[in-house]
Amino acid sequence: MSPASGGTGLRIAGLRKWYGDTRAVDELEIEAAAGEILGIAGPNGAGKSTLIKILAGETSADAGEILLDGTPFDPRVEPDRVAVVHQEAQLFPNLTVAENLVVGREGTRALRRGIDDQERGLLADLEILAFADRPLGSVPLAVQQRTEIARALARDARVFLFDEPNSALTEEESTDLFRRMRALADSGKVVILVSHRLAELVEHSTRVAIILDGRRTALLAGDGLTQDAIAAELVVGQAQREPQEQIRIRLGEEAASALRLHDWTHDRGSFRRIDLHIRAGEIVALMGVEGSGARELVRSVAGFERGTGRIEIERRADRGAASGESGFVSSDRKASLFSNLSVGENLVTRLDREISTAGGALRRGRMHAVAHELRERFRVKAASIHVPIRSLSGGNQQKVAIAAAIVRRPEVLVLEEPTRGVDIGSKREIYRLMREYASQGHAVLIFCTEVPEAFEAADLVYVVSDGRLAEPIIVMNHPDIESLAKAITRLERHRGEAAVA
Repeated sequence: MSPASGGTGLRIAGLRKWYGDTRAVDELEIEAAAGEILGIAGPNGAGKSTLIKILAGETSADAGEILLDGTPFDPRVEPDRVAVVHQEAQLFPNLTVAENLVVGREGTRALRRGIDDQERGLLADLEILAFADRPLGSVPLAVQQRTEIARALARDARVFLFDEPNSALTEEESTDLFRRMRALADSGKVVILVSHRLAELVEHSTRVAIILDGRRTALLAGDGLTQDAIAAELVVGQAQREPQEQIRIRLGEEAASALRLHDWTHDRGSFRRIDLHIRAGEIVALMGVEGSGARELVRSVAGFERGTGRIEIERRADRGAASGESGFVSSDRKASLFSNLSVGENLVTRLDREISTAGGALRRGRMHAVAHELRERFRVKAASIHVPIRSLSGGNQQKVAIAAAIVRRPEVLVLEEPTRGVDIGSKREIYRLMREYASQGHAVLIFCTEVPEAFEAADLVYVVSDGRLAEPIIVMNHPDIESLAKAITRLERHRGEAAVA
């Protein structure tokens, strides 16, 4: 007997969803038993996001049935029975954190109902009560993600869907989230976890379903549930990619300087007195937990955080923001793309004279030609440049965002968590784009939170802790990820001890 066939849990049979000629979900079969955490893995475009949207009542299926505890279930009719934590918070930036917690559950009194003691306790437990009265759009990304989690936990739902829920959380916060997910499962709820992080799927899931091309192709459990087994299933039927070009740091002073920071200090104290030199051709990763100052430091180079001191880009010295010489892609794809525009329009949105006349009129033919060339060059998988950007998978949206930043040929390309929430194949493509751009004589500066990303993509790693920069780590000196992880951990611990001393 299958886990959900006894009547307790969620059963999906023959689910289909097409977008024009694109098959998003095709005869999908999924069963999630009450009391377990069902993991779901699959590459971008496999149908995972469509499945989540159908279960959340955000879109309708073309065919198939959904049974909840043995009874036909329509999420559009009973949306309160499903709670979702999205990878990118689906909340209201103009409302406060507290208002976002109760929106949709306020009855006839609009938003005049404040949070009750239980909800206040939940915010306190998630350590975001101090932000309760602040507009969501003004708080850090990690607080927004925890607000999304709080909103889901506050609902008396039957099914809980977690779609890359900890992409903006620290390791400690992630541990707490998984503890809450396990508690939900133990209480008899249906819990589904969608993640690209194989180690987390193995550690926290009872079973893992693999989705490829809109279908469930494998179900792993017990001794067969390993990272190697998931990784092997994810590439079934896919052509092998060329091996990644070996990363070689350009040692020696002959390399041109691309970026220098001297005595660079954050106006709100997240980092202070930073001295940093990045040479043309290098990919440099800054790593640090939320609150370390690493994220703010990277954003300041692109002019999205204010700093004082001296910043030089390509031997040009300026005080203040450097946005004119840098290209930036945010960790939140929505902030780097225009969801109401097409793929082609997003690709050329940062161009000016290249697509317009001297009088400022747009040259439509030139726009389309440039967009076609960029789609091919950056290997964006889209039926045409005219389809909506929101119709693409997350990985392809990210490639569009990076392409739009590169096309202006900034001296320094600044990427905040460049492969956040994308699959292995898309990660390799994005790393290729980064390496290709660096090899053309530019510098690439990234903020990342995962050691494997730094190992695969970077020449140098700087650990930021308590707003200070540690000595650089040369990635090629470390033969494996484990060795690099130990070096990073040691520096984080050293910086913390130094700060205390």
